[in-house]
Amino acid sequence: MIALYFERTFEYRLRSFLWILIPMSNNLTLILFWSGSKEQLSYISTYYVLMTIGGLLTTSHVEEEVADVDIKQGELVNYLTKPVPYYQIQLMAELPFRVLQSLYAVILIGGFMFFFNGRLTLSFRGEHLPFILIIFILGYLISFTFKLSSAFLSFWFKDIRGFYELMTILSIVFSGAVMPIEWYPPFMRTLAQFMPFAYSGYYPIAALMKPMGVFDLLHIIGTQGIWLCLLLLIHHYMWREGIKEFTAVGQ
Repeated sequence: MIALYFERTFEYRLRSFLWILIPMSNNLTLILFWSGSKEQLSYISTYYVLMTIGGLLTTSHVEEEVADVDIKQGELVNYLTKPVPYYQIQLMAELPFRVLQSLYAVILIGGFMFFFNGRLTLSFRGEHLPFILIIFILGYLISFTFKLSSAFLSFWFKDIRGFYELMTILSIVFSGAVMPIEWYPPFMRTLAQFMPFAYSGYYPIAALMKPMGVFDLLHIIGTQGIWLCLLLLIHHYMWREGIKEFTAVGQ
């Protein structure tokens, strides 16, 4: 199954590359916006470069296909009889995209390093790389589980695009895509701690840029684990109740 998904992904590899241009152009605009602050230019340039790459690696986009194709058009019936849980099937379908996006991320790192003359501010230690890798993996699983669970709202509602737009706005603000969360007002910083967006967007980048100890990294991993377990419980409940509402007709 994974091999088939790899074939499908690499068949449309140019489309995946074009998707990169949107967050890349947005973050380049933000870099230009902050270019007047000479003291923060190196830091903010590194931040938005890594935020672009981190978005490619940790942000899932599974919700639209699940909601609009599998649930609304009835394609879900093709998966109900398979001996593999639907969660795992969608995770396998997303895996090739992560591999392809990782290749593009390497290209982007090289391009940004050339553009900024190699002046990217990184503060992590080599021995912390295993912890940082776990943070990135958990960050992606949080994003994937949240997006998949939100798509299950289509079991009850005909159109959930408004909900998508709301979640997109909240994600942009509280994942640190606008600016580093430590620059937010205290109230917004506190609010970000109680949302899953920062743990799939901001903290993987912070683990690379900030001088953190092992305890700090383990604290991030532990909080990510709590969020992932909570989202898995929500996913399980919504799937169990939502499938009761599902009806598919066809030839």
